[in-house]
Amino acid sequence: MDFEQLLEQRYTTKHYDSTRKVPDETVTKILECVRLTPTSVNAQPYHFYVLTGAAKDSLRPAIMDFNLQRYDGASHAIVITSQTAINEEHLAKVLAAEEQAGRLPTEDIKAAQDKSRHYFCNLHVTKGDFTTWTGKQAYSAFATLVYAAASYGVDSTALEGIEFDQVDSIMKLADKHETCALIVVLGYRAADDSNQLNKRPKSRLALADLVTYLN
Repeated sequence: MDFEQLLEQRYTTKHYDSTRKVPDETVTKILECVRLTPTSVNAQPYHFYVLTGAAKDSLRPAIMDFNLQRYDGASHAIVITSQTAINEEHLAKVLAAEEQAGRLPTEDIKAAQDKSRHYFCNLHVTKGDFTTWTGKQAYSAFATLVYAAASYGVDSTALEGIEFDQVDSIMKLADKHETCALIVVLGYRAADDSNQLNKRPKSRLALADLVTYLN
């Protein structure tokens, strides 16, 4: 499918068919797409927690009332977290993966890459916006997630109507120097989902309202 068509057809699901579950292999395919999301200096400063069953139920107290129906009806909840502090172990893994992939053919290049990534991470620590910076990366991954899901015929909803501090507390994210950026639920729309495009057509501003060409 043409990517523009995918964007035209995908919408935020409001009501899920709770009898249908997304197959594990499909969730894995979606997450493999998410894994390939571009991030600043390839830092990948986020994590994805896939919740089903009792784990998903345990987070229910942190979901605001108006989102409970879709949270309960969806088969999976993906908690996207972002890092709140520089994680040296994580950065070492990123560097090792780059080396294994053949991106760092010499020790000099490897050292320069590591220095550059630390420079940008520390730059945001100094500016006091490190969590904001990592949160932006999490939202980049969110976009990949929902459109990858759509490409596999899976519906999705981003939940920002949540008690973020409560999510962090329930999942003990502070212990990992992480914080919840948002939750995305995955499943299959109910036949009478109120947000279907034949009921509520997609609406966006015109290109002329959003784009200015400068020469």
